Amino acid sequence: MTTPSAQRGASTIAVTLLLSFVALLSVVFANRSVLLDAKTSVNQYRAAQAREAAEAGLAWALAQMNNSTPIGDDCRPSGNASDSPFRERSVAAMRASCTARGGEWSCSCGASSQPSDDASQTFSIQFAETGTAGVMQLNARGAAGGSLSQLQVHLGRLPGLDSLPAAALTVRGPATFGTGTFGVHHTDPASGGLTLHSGAPLASWPSYLRSTPGTPASASVLADDAALAALAPQGLFTSLFRMDKSHWRTQPMVHELDCSNACDGALAEAATRHQLLWLRGGLRLDTPVSLGTSQRPVLLVVDGPIELNGSAVIHGLVYATHASWVDTAGAAIHGAVVLEDALQASGNTQIHHHLAVLQALHQHTGSYARLANSWRDF
Repeated sequence: MTTPSAQRGASTIAVTLLLSFVALLSVVFANRSVLLDAKTSVNQYRAAQAREAAEAGLAWALAQMNNSTPIGDDCRPSGNASDSPFRERSVAAMRASCTARGGEWSCSCGASSQPSDDASQTFSIQFAETGTAGVMQLNARGAAGGSLSQLQVHLGRLPGLDSLPAAALTVRGPATFGTGTFGVHHTDPASGGLTLHSGAPLASWPSYLRSTPGTPASASVLADDAALAALAPQGLFTSLFRMDKSHWRTQPMVHELDCSNACDGALAEAATRHQLLWLRGGLRLDTPVSLGTSQRPVLLVVDGPIELNGSAVIHGLVYATHASWVDTAGAAIHGAVVLEDALQASGNTQIHHHLAVLQALHQHTGSYARLANSWRDF
């Protein structure tokens, strides 16, 4: 016969087993939730890595577009004469990629570049034409642990030279020409034939003025122009470059050089790598030098006097802030010259207006930046 106390013990065991089973189920479901959260966290972490890799691709490509240093197929600076800067390659057909391993990135810049599959993070970038001059579409694809992220942005180019000078020589203030055979030439009818443009009356004239065939020299000069004289020096600079001096000077593509003393060798070397040059202290040359070509001209902003004691050939634009221009050797400038104040010239400089050279500066120089409201996430 079963006693009442024994019956009560059996019920306790049954209830305990039931509660243990419920607790076990709770642990199983809780563990499943933890595992799901962990898996979700890993996926989110990898997705964030892929997104950051794509953003890194956009930033890296923009930095490369604003770098004038020649690079090799590994995207690193190269001393090989046959190599060219990133922006001068066929970027519309190029696909560059970078792979992260051990905290370091290794990159490849080639038409068929592909990132490695065994890396923690990778990105690849590709450019596309937009149909708008000076605007390119940049696509970046980031990957990390199987997660992918694709971003797109438009890059716009701000030209190194925004407005083309109409005259071979532009002087905002008065201009005087001393000893020597200073010459100003503009013989292309398509660009107007204006030789000298001055904001003040001319106290003297250049030794040679040559305009389009059949045009008298005096008819090619526009002197005492009130509109030009009304511009402040900063206003003249802004009218040509679309920004003030401080902003133009700090562009990534502008190279600054000290020419307060003779800088022949340093300037010649810099001009082979950089098209936009800010010359601090002036321009002083003691030996013959050639700067730029008709296909790859240079733009010199000369912040100081000009002293040319060695024959110089310059393809491009010379913008000078100081009035003094002394040439004892005979320089030839193919492009244009602009003086933001007065001009006191002596020597045998010959200035030739070349529209194609100025157009090359307008179309192929400058800095790239992201265009507002062009960012897209796929």
